Amino acid sequence: MSAPISTLLAGIPCRFASLGGGPLGEPWQWKLDPYRAPSDLGERGAALWVRRLLPGEAPAVPRQRLHAVQEGFFLREVWDLADGGTLWRCLRRQSGEVLLVYRVSPDWSEITLLEDHTQTGGQVAFEYLCHLFPACALGYGLLTLHGVLMEHRNRGVILSAPSGTGKTTHARLWRDRKNALILNGDRAACRKVDGVWTGFGLPWSGTSGEQINRSVPLRAVVVLERGEENEAFPVSALDAFGAVLPQVLCPTWDAALTETAMGLLDDFLACLPVLRLRCRPDAEAADVLERALEEWT
Repeated sequence: MSAPISTLLAGIPCRFASLGGGPLGEPWQWKLDPYRAPSDLGERGAALWVRRLLPGEAPAVPRQRLHAVQEGFFLREVWDLADGGTLWRCLRRQSGEVLLVYRVSPDWSEITLLEDHTQTGGQVAFEYLCHLFPACALGYGLLTLHGVLMEHRNRGVILSAPSGTGKTTHARLWRDRKNALILNGDRAACRKVDGVWTGFGLPWSGTSGEQINRSVPLRAVVVLERGEENEAFPVSALDAFGAVLPQVLCPTWDAALTETAMGLLDDFLACLPVLRLRCRPDAEAADVLERALEEWT
């Protein structure tokens, strides 16, 4: 078993123990290499600890299902536990075959991998943490949005929209035409640093495969929509809340953490302008948005 890896994710100290491996080791660990923290992190403690179930440790027994969502061929479930923690499961929808099971401690500080039937050397188990980490990090002031985080001229822009709307296409237009950096192609992790909302790269980026361990002060949030013409304009505070809220990743079944997330979102939207971009998937859309950002931010 390899030694635990100490990391800083969006400035939050986290430690990762073994998630299981194969003949070539644990292939997921390379994704944490850019996020490795100073060696004294273990002495100072970690906000989040990720590990496997220890030999002889009692497994968790779920009581009531709190949440369920279907994603393609898979079903994600969250169940409550007698100790106040939660059990997270990933199953195949048709057969009901259990692929992954995690336990999260009542204080959201420890994630334990109970079962992994994916036979991927911990790779899929690591990627699945993208669903757990945003909830665990809320208590440290980290607000995570489903969206692309990009950097342009030392300032961050979040492109937010439902899947399939064109976030990745638009971000790559900025990368290819305007020398923007895509810090994360699927998750925009945001936290206040010295009073300034800042975007952070994370090691989970969905199917985009685009992630950089870098932080940038945020300039604006852009809500994308498909349109026949390219146009961009600011939206009202009420419309901004309604547009961004569906993209916030938080455990809606947990009242305390949902309240925390809403408080962070209120402050986030009070500090940052929100623009709406209706666009075609063409180069002009990037030019239209750039002019709008110059005019309204």
